[in-house]
Amino acid sequence: MLKKVLVVTGAVAMMSLAVPAHADIITDGHGGVLSGNQVVAPITAPINICGNAVAVIGVAVAGCKGGAGVHAPHHY
Repeated sequence: MLKKVLVVTGAVAMMSLAVPAHADIITDGHGGVLSGNQVVAPITAPINICGNAVAVIGVAVAGCKGGAGVHAPHHY
């Protein structure tokens, strides 16, 4: 019982030390190598996923309907 209490106490202590991460796409504006400058390249790709069919008794039907679209946000 004491071992379980120690494990739970240790787990709670480790979780309380976790710090949330914060990231943003804004750099500091100073030029130089490894100084925080970055390139933001949003990539979107329309993908259609189709079904596969396995014939168990001799009949197999698989269908696919296209129409994938990409709606890129305009916040840059």
